[in-house]
Amino acid sequence: MMKALILVIFLGSMMVIGSSGTFVSFGANREVRVNVVPHENEYLGFDCEDGYSGVVVAYAGEEADFNAITLRNHLNELRAVSVTLWPDYSGLPSGVLIAIDGEYAPRIIDPEEEYTFLGHVSVGDATPGEYLIPMSVYAEWGNGDASISACPLKLVVRGGPTIKKVLLEGNLTVPMKTYEEWAFAVILENPWKARNLTITDVVPGEFVVENITISTGDYEMVLHGKSSHITWEVELAPNETAQMTVKVHTRLVSTKKGDKWEFTSCGDYYLNEGAIIKEYNVVSEGILVKALCEDDD
Repeated sequence: MMKALILVIFLGSMMVIGSSGTFVSFGANREVRVNVVPHENEYLGFDCEDGYSGVVVAYAGEEADFNAITLRNHLNELRAVSVTLWPDYSGLPSGVLIAIDGEYAPRIIDPEEEYTFLGHVSVGDATPGEYLIPMSVYAEWGNGDASISACPLKLVVRGGPTIKKVLLEGNLTVPMKTYEEWAFAVILENPWKARNLTITDVVPGEFVVENITISTGDYEMVLHGKSSHITWEVELAPNETAQMTVKVHTRLVSTKKGDKWEFTSCGDYYLNEGAIIKEYNVVSEGILVKALCEDDD
């Protein structure tokens, strides 16, 4: 429904005549009426709520479909109008891929009909924040054309789940062929919304897993050769944190000179590989242990 705003401006009426009868000034009342309509009821109307054609919330590591803008044909001539949408993506951060169906190509809107441009966004490793996509529209009809700056599309990028590892017990530099123990935590943080997540991790064959404890969810450990492959499945509420704690020790191995504790050779060994959130391909750092050569200080 058209909104009408009537502005009435009265200019003060006054006639001033000097004492000698000379005309000095004259004023008159004038009424001015202006019709103001919302954007959706203009000749080429478009939705604009709170200053935006639409608001899209997208999470890192996820994809989303959205309505970019709806255009309406209210031309008095009752003619079809050809409209071309020109979004400006230049202000978006790296890691965001966005496309609007029909962008840069004409679309025909019949009289008193509307057309909604649909979009799709994919967010990778992008900086969280709020970003604006300016929306320009070029319209052509039987006896005219127009360029219109529509309300911008607002894109809100939010961070996804994160994962990290913390060494709780044990040394990162150890001698060869000695029994050593370590404990490390895999910490999962889940912002913004509920998610079901699967975390995988591998403890190499130089170590034996003694114990695994989890704050929530279920886990499974499977041996592939000597290495231990861990799968942890959890369901987390918005802004919930979960932790898996793993205790390991060096493996006893048989050699020609008898049984010996790892590490039988000096060098660097991963205490465990980086844990992965499978749904988002987010990888934590690994933990590296250095076995000193026997002649090292």
